[in-house]
Amino acid sequence: MFKRVSTFAAAVALTACAGLAQAAYPERPITIISPFPAGGATDVLTRILAERMGKALDQTLIVENKAGAGTTIGAAYVARAQPDGYTILMATNSTLVTNRFLYKSLPYDPDAYAPIGMVGIGPLVLLSNDKHGFKSTADVVKQAKQQPGTLTFATFGPGTSSHLAGELFKKEAGVDLLHVPFKGATMALPALINGDVDIFFDMVATGMPQVEAGKLKVFGITSKKRLSTLPDLPTLAEQGYPAFDLTAWFSFVAPRGTPPEVLATLQQALATTLQDQQVRDKLLAMGIEPRSGTAQELTEQIRTEQPVIEQLVEQAGLERQ
Repeated sequence: MFKRVSTFAAAVALTACAGLAQAAYPERPITIISPFPAGGATDVLTRILAERMGKALDQTLIVENKAGAGTTIGAAYVARAQPDGYTILMATNSTLVTNRFLYKSLPYDPDAYAPIGMVGIGPLVLLSNDKHGFKSTADVVKQAKQQPGTLTFATFGPGTSSHLAGELFKKEAGVDLLHVPFKGATMALPALINGDVDIFFDMVATGMPQVEAGKLKVFGITSKKRLSTLPDLPTLAEQGYPAFDLTAWFSFVAPRGTPPEVLATLQQALATTLQDQQVRDKLLAMGIEPRSGTAQELTEQIRTEQPVIEQLVEQAGLERQ
């Protein structure tokens, strides 16, 4: 009898210890890898979320930028990290969908992450400078047709949403543009302002302040519907390109093998953050529609978007690098 009671007591003790171990996460700061340069829209978004998630987790979340190569540098870094919940990735559609169709070999497996949750979706805006005196999207198209292959479009990098937006614009408008990749908006915007490149599909958060400052012009938005925060800005679909509907989306993922209980803790913190009205207002001001924060929505987004992006890449004639 004593032996049975002792065995039972030991089992209870082990269960309690396991519960304490789970409850202890996170015991130290969590690092979020942002695969874009500091100051860009994705980086700003990540820092907004990190601050509020830190409150939910009662722990510090540190944002570390590892930019370049169409998000592959940051993505590969997180893929190699310990699956303990202390290194996670701000992943975009470029990271989890587009890159698989643009690169012959990737330094990471897009399917080898543990999903944390969907963050938000946002359109891009078509920007230009005064170099050619453009006053509308029609002016850009007219110039591109008169001088094929001479106008340039900047992007966040190969395979990013700005790259796909440019390729879709080429296809729908029937024009030839020269792609000039950068490591992010913080590098592409100065080049556009200086006249080194001609147009740029940028996120609302980083592009519109330059428009409001009088440094750039904006001609359209890439979503099917107008943004509630920019009701006077017409969509490209309204301007004669009805098939134009392209947005960027953002999510959090962790290295494959991250314990389920750790993922659940992160998922709950993200969901709580996205329900915070102050956070939602900040995202909407950036032109980003907050999502549910669930892993299920992220998984479904990846599944449904893959064939669409694959077709777009093929139609654009993009060769694997």
